[in-house]
Amino acid sequence: MDLSVFSSAIQNALGAHLPAILGAVGILIVGYLIALLARAAVRKLLSMLKVNSFVNNSVGKPMDIEGGVSLAAFWFILLATILGVFNTLNLDQLSGPFAEMMSQIMTYLPHLLAGILLLLVAWLAATIVKALANRALKATQWDEKLVEHAGMSPMGDNVGNVLFWLVILMFLPAVLGVMQLDGMLDPVRNMVSETLAMLPNIFAAAIIVLAGWLVAKILSGLISNLLAAAGADKLGEKAGM
Repeated sequence: MDLSVFSSAIQNALGAHLPAILGAVGILIVGYLIALLARAAVRKLLSMLKVNSFVNNSVGKPMDIEGGVSLAAFWFILLATILGVFNTLNLDQLSGPFAEMMSQIMTYLPHLLAGILLLLVAWLAATIVKALANRALKATQWDEKLVEHAGMSPMGDNVGNVLFWLVILMFLPAVLGVMQLDGMLDPVRNMVSETLAMLPNIFAAAIIVLAGWLVAKILSGLISNLLAAAGADKLGEKAGM
């Protein structure tokens, strides 16, 4: 085999495609750098807005929303860069599926942004309801009374968390509808309907528990006073108790 002929053929082939190859490499490098900068900028912006802190305080569990959103921005730009590389190299068989995927992403992006915006509104409403519920319970001093008289743990935070997730649940069908997640919409709608149907029973049970606690408290005071008036304490002392 004549190596000079083989080398000459490779040089001729590379010479014909060298501009396209250099252009693809340049696009890949620039696109990757832009993706890194976009990821850092998005994370910095969300960090300045204290998104993770807000979510963690609302949910009560650590969640890295900032990292997830910044990573999504990184991969979106990188996919667009890869599509540009394939088009530059005239790799139609590879660029076709990527172009279709990017088209679907761009078509779905407004629905995703609208769903995220609606979810933020739901989160804000749920946070306000939770704060109002906690403030109302602290104003009535029910937690202190339960701790002092019934030996129960404070329930203010639990009530606030229940109301928080209940508000999120009420918004969830609208969020899924805007995002066009029809497969999840019907089960969530059924769950919301069942939850709303249970609310009157839950409220009635809470009233019964409260009434029972009040009756028990009254009977406890009444029996204690009757026994004290009857000299039960003195009888116990005489019996060596």
